[in-house]
Amino acid sequence: MSLYTVQNIVKAGLTPTFAAVTSSDTFPCPSDLRTYLEVKNAGGSPINVTIPAVQTTINTVVAGDITVADMVVSIPATTGNKKIGPIPPAYISAGIVTANFSGITSVTAGAFHLNGS
Repeated sequence: MSLYTVQNIVKAGLTPTFAAVTSSDTFPCPSDLRTYLEVKNAGGSPINVTIPAVQTTINTVVAGDITVADMVVSIPATTGNKKIGPIPPAYISAGIVTANFSGITSVTAGAFHLNGS
């Protein structure tokens, strides 16, 4: 398991860095809806990234209780690149998000936060 350092996107720009993934990685995430995970798959097979819901039910005024499902995002093979987010509070446990990868060969990821300054 790896803990990613979240990279702040600022007005002056950011040269992003990506790290090799393990089967289950984590990253810090405030609940301000400005953090996302970017995954690149250079491998020969598509993979799934699963971000498990830590809050499985949310009570809403209009709809009552609704079920929160795990986020599952398919990343295509060879040149697949997806940004996943922003990450809602239902997926954040004590300021940390977990991402599980169905494949790790030639897969890299980075966590990013839109800082706004």
